[in-house]
Amino acid sequence: MKDFLINNYSVLTKSVELIAALAGSYYLKKKPNSVLKIFVYYLWMTFVVELIGGYSHLMQDNYDKQWFIDLKNSLLCSNHWLYNIYSLLTIGFLGVFYSGLLSKPSFKILIRAIIVLYTLFALIFYTFTDAFFTMALPYDDILASVIVSIYVILYFIELMNSEVLLEYYKLPSFYISIALFLWYICVTPLFIFDDYFKAVNTKFVDFRKVLLLIINICTYLGFAFGFWYALYKSKNRQ
Repeated sequence: MKDFLINNYSVLTKSVELIAALAGSYYLKKKPNSVLKIFVYYLWMTFVVELIGGYSHLMQDNYDKQWFIDLKNSLLCSNHWLYNIYSLLTIGFLGVFYSGLLSKPSFKILIRAIIVLYTLFALIFYTFTDAFFTMALPYDDILASVIVSIYVILYFIELMNSEVLLEYYKLPSFYISIALFLWYICVTPLFIFDDYFKAVNTKFVDFRKVLLLIINICTYLGFAFGFWYALYKSKNRQ
């Protein structure tokens, strides 16, 4: 089982990402929602980035085509640049998504301030270093975890203080928030200890890969379930 998961890591990950994006698109077709549309765009962006990001594995081969040689010798050889853009867009997309869900002005201002500060930090760091094509932001995993956790906590605070709480089970945003929060809580320790174990412990590499795959499967299927269940409950209450 472990070997199957490791050997099919990429296919399985992209499959559940596609399922979540399709489920979100289907929900929007049945119940148009301008705020949820932002999150569905984020899901499609994630799927596309994962597809494009796979090009870096090709760089391990040795084709004799001139375009391949040029690419392999360029700054684009690594996909760090792509995922650095993705990380920046993730904070922005999720921030706009949660800002749209909230009605309290102070919460909206806080989220917008976080997006601006994170964006400025990223732009300043990449402008004055050569890291854009070689590495992520310093402590980016911890920063992203803290930021998204703030988004989710603000959402739950407002949800608990509103009458909408009585029908939380019909809100895709409720299931999305739980899945997002659990994802960041679970994967952040894996990313933090990456550099300590990856080079000296091959068993940790396999363990990390399997665990990350399981977390991804649960998260994206959780998104898909949220869209389906919310739609199902909404139909039954009509």
